[in-house]
Amino acid sequence: MGKNKWYFETENSAKQAGSTHTSHSRSKKTSHLPSTFVWESPENMPLPKLMRLVWLRLRRSWVALRFQANRLSFGLFKRKTLVQLCVLAGTGFLLLGPDGESGLLTRGNTPGTNWARETTLDVGVEEDIPRKIKKPKTKKNEAAPVSATELLREQSLDYVQRFSKIAIGEMQQYGIPASISLAQGLIESRAGTSKLAVSNNNHFGMKCFSRNCKRGHCSNFTDDTHKDFFRKFPSPWESWRAHSQLLASGRYAKLKRHGRDYRAWAYGLKSVGYATDRTYAEKLIGIIERYDLHKYDR
Repeated sequence: MGKNKWYFETENSAKQAGSTHTSHSRSKKTSHLPSTFVWESPENMPLPKLMRLVWLRLRRSWVALRFQANRLSFGLFKRKTLVQLCVLAGTGFLLLGPDGESGLLTRGNTPGTNWARETTLDVGVEEDIPRKIKKPKTKKNEAAPVSATELLREQSLDYVQRFSKIAIGEMQQYGIPASISLAQGLIESRAGTSKLAVSNNNHFGMKCFSRNCKRGHCSNFTDDTHKDFFRKFPSPWESWRAHSQLLASGRYAKLKRHGRDYRAWAYGLKSVGYATDRTYAEKLIGIIERYDLHKYDR
């Protein structure tokens, strides 16, 4: 029993010594900490410390924002990616040039800019330099109606002054607004300067549909097809009278119900097929409103 007692006492003394050592080490580690934790509110916090905390919070938010942006854009806005894109764009600019033809790769294919061939030419040897192929100019259609912007103001005003009385007389006799007749005469005859108006006295582009017409009755002008023939008149006034008679008969007679509404007349002429130009009504209205031709309808 004495030996067992000795072992038991020895073990207990060792445990007590270890616990004492542990408590001493813990007390040394926590000796610098305050005994109680004090919450420091922003109101009581010094200004430099508060600014530092705000700066840290902003920096964390900026890092989080950059992370989300890179994640959603698959890293497109990374500095390394942007540098690679700039290098790639600069390389393409040098190789292809600003217009796609004057770069390092395409310079030799451009006529007249192959510096390698120019420096190796022998004296007295001619080189076939490809020339630019000029597109054939389309012939101006003298019989096609024009818009208000294609007419000269002085010529248009002279034409209106010359034929305004005739237009008013035709309106009183056949019921066609004078503004419509004047506008048609302006755009069809180019203010009286077209070849059709000068050579044929035809101010309204009136065609000839007769199969057996007399000699000098009409002449050929290119309009819709190469077989278009336009009537000849002894004087411009007879062209005006034929135009009034045409609009007062046939499918055009129903337009009289519009009275002197020039807009309704313009779209009505387009609807019944007076001209093949899709913007014919807009051209008439533009001419009338530009030169105040509706004043002659009063």
